[in-house]
This record gives sequence, C-alpha cells and structure tokens, in this order.
Amino acid sequence: MSHVIAGEIEEMGLLYEKYKRPLYAYFFKITSGDNQTSEDLVHTVFYRAIRYKTSFSGGSFANWLFKIAHNVSIDHKKKLRRINNYQAEMMQGNSIQYDDYDPEKKEQLEILEFALGKLSFDEKELVILGKIESLRYRDIAEITGISEGNVKIRMFRAIRKLKDIFMEIEKKKI
Repeated sequence: MSHVIAGEIEEMGLLYEKYKRPLYAYFFKITSGDNQTSEDLVHTVFYRAIRYKTSFSGGSFANWLFKIAHNVSIDHKKKLRRINNYQAEMMQGNSIQYDDYDPEKKEQLEILEFALGKLSFDEKELVILGKIESLRYRDIAEITGISEGNVKIRMFRAIRKLKDIFMEIEKKKI
C-alpha cells in the first residue's frame, strides 16, 4: 500500500487480486446473492481505496479495506431504500446455487439463506463478518465503528435470532 500512496497506482492491482474474492463473498451475502451488484460494490471499494489512499495509516490493510466495504454497503443500503423498499429488494435477490450439495444439505442451506435474509441489515452484516468471513470481534468493531463489547452482544443476539428463524422454518417442514 505504501507504493500506492507514493503514486504507483498500478500496484493496487496486486492488492485487488488478493482481496477481490473475500470482498466479493462479503458483498454476495450482503446482497443476498446478487452477482452483478457484488462485483460493482467490490469495484467501488477499490475505487475508494485509491481515492482515499492517504487515509491508510498503517496497521491491517484488510481491516482498512473492510472498513471501506462496510461504508460502501451502508451507502448501497441507503440507495436501495431510496429506490425501493429495502425489504422488497432483499426478497428479490438471486438465489445462491447449491447444485454441488446433497439434497438434505441443499435444503438446509436454502433455509439458512432465507433465514439470513430475515435479519436486519446490521444483524446480517455482523453474522457475515464474524461467522462467514471469520473476522475477530476486535476487527468487526473497527470496521463497523461500534465497541468490541457491543459487537459481542449484537453478534450473540443475531445468531440467536438466526437460529430461532431457522428452527421455526424447520418445524414447519415437519
């Protein structure tokens, strides 16, 4: 990143190659499987990283990049809200393809995806960052701008809510 800050913008290509997949996975889950939007949001993150390169003050580049991604996702959420009802937009997202899974596992993953879609944006983001992207509470706190203790509490509540939604759907199947 020091090369990029020094004006060697082409060096961002190496960072892009390294971080595009984790960012895409993050946005793919945030957007409920919308491929094109996820790609667009990844590009927006790197555009902002170049534009605000001087705000990088060392430390973890990944945390700084995910902080930008967090802000991009908030901006995206606001944009969706202005265009249409956010909840309706989430329900219209493309489904994730589970063709490689056995039928029972496929059904459980679809239920989990549906349950994840029932969480609020903030709850969904915490679950994705913590449980899917495997970030530490400290890193999530830095990305979201809330205290580490608050992240732990919100994460616990979001996971419990996700589990309750999942179990309720499972019960209805029987």
